Amino acid sequence: MYTYRYRELKIPLENKNDYEIFLSKSLGISREKIFNLEVERFSLDSRKKGFPCWSYNLTFQLNFKVNPGKKKGLELYDTEKNSLENDLQKDSFLMAEEIDVVGAGPSGLWAALHLLKKGFKVNIYEQGKTVEERFKDIRRFFVNRQFNPFSNVLFGEGGAGAFSDGKLNTRTRNLFTEQVLKDMVDLGVDPSVIAFAKPHIGTDRLVLLLRNIRKEILNRGGKFYFNTSLEDLEIKNGKIAAIKLYNVLDRHSHWKNTEALVLATGHSSRKLYQLLHERGVYLEKKAFAVGVRVEHPQSLINIRQLGKGVDVRLTGAAEYFLASPTLNKTSSAYSFCMCPGGVLVPCASEENTLATNGMSYSKRNGKFANGAIVVPITEGAEGFNIPSQGTLMGGLDFQRKIEEDAFYIGGKSYAAPAQSIKSFIENKTDVKLYKSTYPCGIVNCNLWDFLDTKVCESLKKGFLNFNKKIPGFIDEGLIVAPETRTSSPLRITRNPLNLESVNTQGLYVLGEGSGYTGGIVTSGADGIKLAHFSKRGK
Repeated sequence: MYTYRYRELKIPLENKNDYEIFLSKSLGISREKIFNLEVERFSLDSRKKGFPCWSYNLTFQLNFKVNPGKKKGLELYDTEKNSLENDLQKDSFLMAEEIDVVGAGPSGLWAALHLLKKGFKVNIYEQGKTVEERFKDIRRFFVNRQFNPFSNVLFGEGGAGAFSDGKLNTRTRNLFTEQVLKDMVDLGVDPSVIAFAKPHIGTDRLVLLLRNIRKEILNRGGKFYFNTSLEDLEIKNGKIAAIKLYNVLDRHSHWKNTEALVLATGHSSRKLYQLLHERGVYLEKKAFAVGVRVEHPQSLINIRQLGKGVDVRLTGAAEYFLASPTLNKTSSAYSFCMCPGGVLVPCASEENTLATNGMSYSKRNGKFANGAIVVPITEGAEGFNIPSQGTLMGGLDFQRKIEEDAFYIGGKSYAAPAQSIKSFIENKTDVKLYKSTYPCGIVNCNLWDFLDTKVCESLKKGFLNFNKKIPGFIDEGLIVAPETRTSSPLRITRNPLNLESVNTQGLYVLGEGSGYTGGIVTSGADGIKLAHFSKRGK
């Protein structure tokens, strides 16, 4: 039996799942002679405007040998595969039998699940609520603007990713990221997420996934403590010794001894960064980005990206990925977390601040597209008006200043400053704003009056560049500001082998809050990696 891979087999939109038929035709071989056919990867190929198609990478077996050189895209396939089960175990390290996990986002949940599978006792502490209760708090906030600092778009079961587009695509493909997707399928997610190049499940289906993973963790003996935040920690002789937990409901605190603490708190736990710094845990500055959210009619993006006359019921709403290069080949502005057919939401994590984010539901059938357009701020970047520049907390101060100014300009009611892209380019205030999906209202202003000047200049260059790629990007675009939570400006420095703090034994740092991952899948994979190389100590 011979194993082959066929790369980029093109299939018409209306024949999405008929890959066996088209493979048979392409090879000139009857379907009965093709064995063990599997979809390795598939994607939407929209490079030829007006004529998009599906592109499949397939593996299969034949009981006779063919010459791959005679057919473009066909090649012999190496069948030797690795798995988490047979991966090297010699690098395993000892860990205490009982582990305390702070944060019930992707990294915390997947760490807990896989640590439980290896026989550890696991306690999970989450300052927010279950995802069902969290939904109610968020809806209440949209209506009456009563902000809950513990339960909001960023904090609560599922983390910030629970109220996003639910993107599961990742540039990092390895055993750990593959395991996250396999776990999701086992927990009820559509199996296509494993093979589709740009999978997403949407906020509505993420809620169902979170319920199922919570149930699985509980069934394996894990213990959840919602409405419980980490207030303090004790370090003795360079080793974690105890944690102080605060009950949000009864407003009481208590200390708990611990030998192994996993921090999986997300990139917006600013109080935690300050606490770690005060307790001597080593942190370092890292690159981050700030900018704005933009909205466009989804119909514009569909036409520009797919072509006229394309049935988006077959393709799904179109996306864009944009970057504006400068002379030194770095990016002056780029798109981030684009949400086709989505809506804008406020995502503050602190009172009297305002930040925006985008989310979408599984069908992505809203009338508007939104995406972040942000400017990278790297170490040593010049020209940005960063408070306390050069200090460890300078980046956090920069983010917070923008968010405080936006809150004030929005009338202290979580309404968001807004401006058409065209008026922004011309540095003038609009007479009338376009419609927006932002639920707390928008306020007409000139963003140049409060955003950092260099950020504005970089955004302007980016918009002019993007309009060449997507005509109408400027004339039909609305800016809603600000977008400040792409990532944290800080990293909790860790040992790359065991994910432990470099100067605090027993403190393990995971996910976006640690500064090493970005997105649902890579964060979940970080949790699996910790569990995979851990073994129970005596």
